[in-house]
Amino acid sequence: MGTKNSKWFLVYTKAKEEKRAKKNLENQGFETFLPMIVCETSSQAKPISIETMFPRYLFLKMNAERDNWTNIKSTRGVSHFVTFGQQPGKVPHRVMTFLQKRADKNGIFRQKATIREFQKGEELIIKKGLFKGKEATFLSKKSKERVTILLRLLNQLITAEVSASDVGQREIIEAFKL
Repeated sequence: MGTKNSKWFLVYTKAKEEKRAKKNLENQGFETFLPMIVCETSSQAKPISIETMFPRYLFLKMNAERDNWTNIKSTRGVSHFVTFGQQPGKVPHRVMTFLQKRADKNGIFRQKATIREFQKGEELIIKKGLFKGKEATFLSKKSKERVTILLRLLNQLITAEVSASDVGQREIIEAFKL
């Protein structure tokens, strides 16, 4: 429903329903923008993750004087408009231009991630095994399959030797800058 008087607004969606709201609004003829972010590594064929860049938020282009707000607010997946006072919050044109230029044609921002082995003194969360979910400090690599870590158990610091696969590798994701 784009005309030269249309502006971008911010819609707050129901939890985990950004894609549903986008589809339903587009079915009504509205232009939407749902930026997604994906982290990729050069060593993996598939992405680490793909997620909504701004969880529960969706950009919607509409003519505030002409388009029917009540239809938008009652759309499946939509919770409400983000408002300032009684007016829906307009998103500055320069912000939308910047976001759309940084994303690919599918609205996806690509972030680079590097995966490497942990270094002595780095904090980590154990990924699997007996100590899964526990915070630890990496101490050393004992062999290709074993590592030594420092962790707190029953209010005492202990060193433990665990499988390297329990610890995994360090993912360093390049900072995203707007």
